[in-house]
Amino acid sequence: MRKLLFIGLLLLLLPACGGEDAVEPAPTTAPVPTNTIALPTETAVPSGETIRGQAVVDSIEVEILESFPVQVNVIARGSLPDGCTQIENVIQQRDASNFQIVVTTLRPGDRMCTQNVVPFTETIPLDVVGLEAGAYDVEVNGRTGSFTLSTDNSVAAEPTETPAAAAESASTPEPEAGALSGLIWHDVCAVAGGEGDTEAEAGEGCIANPDGGFRANGVLDEGEPGIAGILVELGEGACPAVGLATTTTDDDGAFAFADLPVGEYCVSVNPLDEQNEPLLVPGEWTVAGAELGSLTITVAAGETATGADLGWDYQFLPIPEVDLATCTNSMAFVADLTVPDDTVFAPGTELVKEWRLRNSGTCPWTTDYAFVAIDEEPLAGDAEVALATAVAPGQTIDIAVNLIAPDAPGTYRSNWQMTNANGDLFGVGGFIEDAIYLRIVVEEGADTATPEPNSAAIGGVVWADYCLLRSDGSPSAGCIETEDGSGIYIADGTYAGYESPIAGLTISLSPTACPADATNPTAVLATTTTDDDGLYSFTGLDAGSFCVWVDAFSAENVDLLIPGDWTYPAPGVGALSVILSAGEERLAVDFGWDYVVD
Repeated sequence: MRKLLFIGLLLLLLPACGGEDAVEPAPTTAPVPTNTIALPTETAVPSGETIRGQAVVDSIEVEILESFPVQVNVIARGSLPDGCTQIENVIQQRDASNFQIVVTTLRPGDRMCTQNVVPFTETIPLDVVGLEAGAYDVEVNGRTGSFTLSTDNSVAAEPTETPAAAAESASTPEPEAGALSGLIWHDVCAVAGGEGDTEAEAGEGCIANPDGGFRANGVLDEGEPGIAGILVELGEGACPAVGLATTTTDDDGAFAFADLPVGEYCVSVNPLDEQNEPLLVPGEWTVAGAELGSLTITVAAGETATGADLGWDYQFLPIPEVDLATCTNSMAFVADLTVPDDTVFAPGTELVKEWRLRNSGTCPWTTDYAFVAIDEEPLAGDAEVALATAVAPGQTIDIAVNLIAPDAPGTYRSNWQMTNANGDLFGVGGFIEDAIYLRIVVEEGADTATPEPNSAAIGGVVWADYCLLRSDGSPSAGCIETEDGSGIYIADGTYAGYESPIAGLTISLSPTACPADATNPTAVLATTTTDDDGLYSFTGLDAGSFCVWVDAFSAENVDLLIPGDWTYPAPGVGALSVILSAGEERLAVDFGWDYVVD
């Protein structure tokens, strides 16, 4: 361009320098201007000045990003002549559907640089917002490419509200607020029987579990009580959602939220909340579709939405408030835990007899109840054992008494019943005639029991060992810290009355002691499963060493246990070695399991 301008000026000056006879040159055609970008040239400049030029571009790639409006980048790859030359600027211009891009370079003129070629990659965003659908061409320093927009690349503008519409909107009243209400209730499932060989019979409010046992039916039946003092949370939108408001159920278990705009809301109850845990745990929600303790409720204008009801099935029936004048006292035998009947003892031998009993009446057993010997001449030792904890109807308790065998040889029976807070006696099935008993044989010179061959037994209970963290991170009852100050808690390995047994679990017995490396034994003598009370037993055993173990990851147990870990006999240990004497019964070989709750 500079050369053309220079020649044009020269032609204009020539007539002024010539005489009158100078011949006027023929007119020339002026160059047609093109729509190009003025570029710096690579002409030489005096040493010490900056050198500018165009980058050498070897290839370009057009990249369309997944967004809307669509974003388009051009990736230019090329090389710089030496280590001193740098990319100075990227100049972009669009003419209709053509993008022209020039990448310029800069090099200080007074620097000495090695002549090694330096590769570069430059990402150049194109200004494509607002472009119509169609094909577009791109040129970068002589390299060409293209891209296509399938739709117009612009977001439709929000319509401007007309004055008439604005006036109509201003005159339209806000929808009337609504409300919602609900109930948290005890979904009762009472099961009778199930002790010994008797079949369990479920009440009207029960349905069968697919894996055995019974649970509450999820329906609010007549007479089922509300649960007072439960913290209920409300969130805006469909579940899960919290944070909008909270309330507490009244004495009848009812709750309500008022002044709610029209829309969807999430009603939920967290059983592990510090306020709710003592009132609910252990147990489970029963209403179909609300197994997580939450319901999505739609509130309409000016109406109160009902049906935000959640039923809770206690694992163990809570100590009910009953009329002590009309409730019934009754107990049932569940199992002998030590000293089977007709065990032989030497005169004066000290022994510990332990039973597992169930409250089969309607009166709760309080700590004012006691287990008492009712014989006119009872065996020496304990004559009365007060209950250490309350026992709700349907719940079991283990009771042990310390006794001493009489000095005179013979067969002795020790009979026991329960007394209520007033000192009134009651026996098995509520009958005063029936008692829980122990029968032993005393023989001179008998150092140990003389049982029949293969009459030893091993048994115990497997239970869910509870440790729950409240919403503020503090531990519930039954937790221990793994290490002081760690903030990590596990269940304490102690079977408490409120903790639930684990039914249907496969227990294995091996004819040797448990391996020292904590692996599962390879030899299996027998297997059994825990019953509805979590109890298991192996009978007909001879004297010897045995390993009782539970494989948590076996096909039979994995769905019943995982995720979680053992707490008893020790964290991570699901096996116990047992050494039996002839005829001995070891019926407290128990296992505690701490479920991991997300």
